[in-house]
Amino acid sequence: MPLYAYITQSAKGAPFSKATADAPSLSDLNARLFHLNKPVVKILERRRSDDKKRKGIPLRFRLTFLEQLEASCHLGMDLRTALGICLENTSRRTSAGRQLAGVIRELRNKVMRGVSFARAICNFPYVFDEVSVGLIAAGEEGGTFNESLTNVCKIWARNEDLHHRLLMMLIYPAIVLAAAIGVVWLLMTRVVPQFVAVLSQMNVDLPVPTRILIAISGFWTGYPWIILLCGIAVILLILKFPALIRRTPVLHAMALRVPLFGQLTLLLVRANFTRTFAQLKNARAKTTQCLVLCRDLSWNYEYRSAVARTLLKVQRGEPLSRALEEDVDIFGDMVVHGLAFMEVSGSGSEGLIRLTDLLERQLDAYINAIRQVLDPLLVLFLGGVIGGIVFATFLPAIEILRRI
Repeated sequence: MPLYAYITQSAKGAPFSKATADAPSLSDLNARLFHLNKPVVKILERRRSDDKKRKGIPLRFRLTFLEQLEASCHLGMDLRTALGICLENTSRRTSAGRQLAGVIRELRNKVMRGVSFARAICNFPYVFDEVSVGLIAAGEEGGTFNESLTNVCKIWARNEDLHHRLLMMLIYPAIVLAAAIGVVWLLMTRVVPQFVAVLSQMNVDLPVPTRILIAISGFWTGYPWIILLCGIAVILLILKFPALIRRTPVLHAMALRVPLFGQLTLLLVRANFTRTFAQLKNARAKTTQCLVLCRDLSWNYEYRSAVARTLLKVQRGEPLSRALEEDVDIFGDMVVHGLAFMEVSGSGSEGLIRLTDLLERQLDAYINAIRQVLDPLLVLFLGGVIGGIVFATFLPAIEILRRI
């Protein structure tokens, strides 16, 4: 019997604890822990060695494949033929394309042997996440397979669009920062040393800002490799910082309180939760199954534990909106009150989709607001740094002119 490691939290705000248990499958382990009234934050699966060696296929490749499959099935083709068409139209010019072609070939072979599509894609977690597998499985069971493919395409397309927008938002600050670093480097290694040589011949008392600038310039000129290595280390730290936060559960609550980006994470989580929940309900999935899949939408343990606590309450018979009230700081008033209204009015998944559209408009507006705030702040910061260098450089000249 396989042994699993899992993360739980005894109560809201309590530390996360890790334990192990043996179970025939993940679903059996989930059911057992829920019966013991333990909110399951995450189950740590042991990946096979061949899965660890595989690199994730970029989202745009996976999205293209799924859109082709969805279009083929929408035209009435059987799944085996649709997979064959997708295989023929998959580019093999890149390693990711060749890897995706191999996945499609294996999927077609499994489907030809009578394996369901949802069960077949479970063997490729680096292509299909648990939410996608759950949506497709619910669609196959409920007779809405084509609609499930469409819903997964919408989720992946939304994620791809969001990644693209965030990347575009960071390009301008990166270009400005790179240009400013080049200007500061030239000032510190070319302009300031020449100015120091002139001042040394005049035998004047230098003010404190100028002396600090000369010391920094001397260090830059004398140890350029140290400055270069420190700069590379800072860049790598910035790039690896999100992964470090994800691997450190203690920082997850703090990540939601970071100015600007904490609110962005919450808005993204709420929009993904409502859209995925609505699409799962539209595929006739049970509320408990929807919550289990929605739990895996985010890496943040605070969100995952909130969904796990909600799941336990729903299993005890509480309405979903009331179960979410304890974690209104995670889900937001709009989601909790919207679900309460839909439970009373019986509007169902259509109301959830409208609520999702509203949340996504808020998310888009917030991203635009962050860009409008970050760009001026960056310009002001860089202007202050370069202006400070120029001020410290010409301050002695001002003192000399006053004495003349």
